[in-house]
Amino acid sequence: MIDERNKKILLTIIKHCNIIEDTKKHFGNNYYNFEENSIYQNAILTPVTQIGELVKRLSNEFKQKYEEIPWRNIAGMRDIVVHNYETIDKLILWNVADKETLKIKEFCIKILNER
Repeated sequence: MIDERNKKILLTIIKHCNIIEDTKKHFGNNYYNFEENSIYQNAILTPVTQIGELVKRLSNEFKQKYEEIPWRNIAGMRDIVVHNYETIDKLILWNVADKETLKIKEFCIKILNER
């Protein structure tokens, strides 16, 4: 059973994953649109940053229990976005938004549905 604190964090992570999905629908779900549009890039950066920050707030026990998720990498992406904004590889950021956040969302939903 998941505690309330971690549950709230997972729900908020899902919310930010949904924002990424909505942003992709709004701007067009392809890398070319993303690469050419700084507004699109910034709209993706914010929820990616939030997800990384939220991951840092999950309890250590939770992260150890579900070690198949690369928690350190997710938190590290947040640090790169915040501290090295100008050097972010757009293709890596796109892959995070296009593929990795879907995996994170699916994981969070799965955990929340466990009883």
